[in-house]
Amino acid sequence: MRVALIGGTGMGDLLDGEFTEVATPFGSAFLIEQGDLYFLSRHGRGHKLPPHKINYRANIWALREVGVQAAIATFAVGSLRQSLPVGTLVVLDDFLDFTTARPKTFFDDKVQHTDMTQPYSHLVREELLAAGEDLGIMLEARGCYVCTDGPRYETLSEVRMFAALGGDVVGMTGVPEVVLAKEIGIEYGALAMVTNLGAGLSKEPLSHEEVARQVVEMQQTVQKLLQKTLEKLSSR
Repeated sequence: MRVALIGGTGMGDLLDGEFTEVATPFGSAFLIEQGDLYFLSRHGRGHKLPPHKINYRANIWALREVGVQAAIATFAVGSLRQSLPVGTLVVLDDFLDFTTARPKTFFDDKVQHTDMTQPYSHLVREELLAAGEDLGIMLEARGCYVCTDGPRYETLSEVRMFAALGGDVVGMTGVPEVVLAKEIGIEYGALAMVTNLGAGLSKEPLSHEEVARQVVEMQQTVQKLLQKTLEKLSSR
């Protein structure tokens, strides 16, 4: 099985090599290729694109162009619950979409409706959980991801609302990525890294620097987990 890792800061070290530009009907995306494994830089080369400027359609279409069948996405997220402290790893199983300003489908010119009862691949979720068990890495087996446009962080009331609606973690890049992958048949799973507590759950104001520091602290564990999962998926 041809597999891709979709990630941002700190997640590119799994694959060595130069980025190759892949042209799509929606623009260009940048991939590193190593045999049947690919790394997709969600934010572009050098992590230059903010969440609301990412070309999600080009990114996912590029994976289809190179024949990717399954993908693991990683996200740095804020926790909406005290029960999910900083350092928690969550295997996502659902989402709430609060984005408003980004294209969310490949089906602009035809009537097509995609079932989202199970938005995240059962196959990829199983392999992530199995890899965690093999390595002795604690994982939350389920979690609902709330996606906002960003680039600002959430207000106190938004955090309370998201939690009341059933959200567990919040981020800015997970939608429409999961929707687009589902539309074109890519087995897509997601691992959320809790890098901070949402507004009101922590006494300290949140900064991007804090998030980046926490990603670095979690990087070694996450990379071991991803490498093991990629191996499992690639052997299928």
